[in-house]
Amino acid sequence: MLKVFIHAGSLATRNAGNQLVVLDIAYAKKEAVADYLVAMSLKGVGEVAPDAVCGYPRWSASLWDLVARALTRVLYRADQAPPSPEPDKRCAWATKLCIVIERSSVGSKCVELARAEISQNGKKRGTYAAVFDEDIIGQHSASFAYGLKALNPADLALRAICWALHGTDVLGPVPALILPATMVVNGVDRFHVNALTEPALTGFARYRGINFPTTAPPEPLAKAEDYVRFLMQG
Repeated sequence: MLKVFIHAGSLATRNAGNQLVVLDIAYAKKEAVADYLVAMSLKGVGEVAPDAVCGYPRWSASLWDLVARALTRVLYRADQAPPSPEPDKRCAWATKLCIVIERSSVGSKCVELARAEISQNGKKRGTYAAVFDEDIIGQHSASFAYGLKALNPADLALRAICWALHGTDVLGPVPALILPATMVVNGVDRFHVNALTEPALTGFARYRGINFPTTAPPEPLAKAEDYVRFLMQG
């Protein structure tokens, strides 16, 4: 399960007292094209009705893309949010927010996978700069304008992610499942590992290292069935 925490302030100062939002993303169906259950709680409001992200290809894009789709579902009950209005001089604003994504599993410690900070850009109300960083794909950043009469940190986070990943304040197309071309070698379907793109490339390398440990260099032509198992279980 992924747990997403949104806090007021910077990453260095985040604590339970400045936590604003908790978003949980858990598997409803763990397959190559997965379904996720999504739950969210807001400080001062409590839990909102859960929702789901359905038909999302695993290991296909940034973790932030999945988080943005989960936020869209619980905030708007749709697969796409409406465009946000232009901010005016009376809009509510945040000086700084931070976001952390952790992987949580029963019997093991939480592992931080990604982090972000969204900061007011200069002194103009409703203008922001955001920097997103994650374990495999690295960094994305954006500068954008956003402002409503009441501040919703979850919606601000959604719009910041969309600007950083898609260059607009709404989601881009659902990413395609990463499927490399295969060839038959000695009767076995294989593929060239370097034909994969991130995050599947690094994810599959880690999966092979855990499940097929060896002191020899990894085989560049991997079995297609191993990649299918990775997409279904990794």
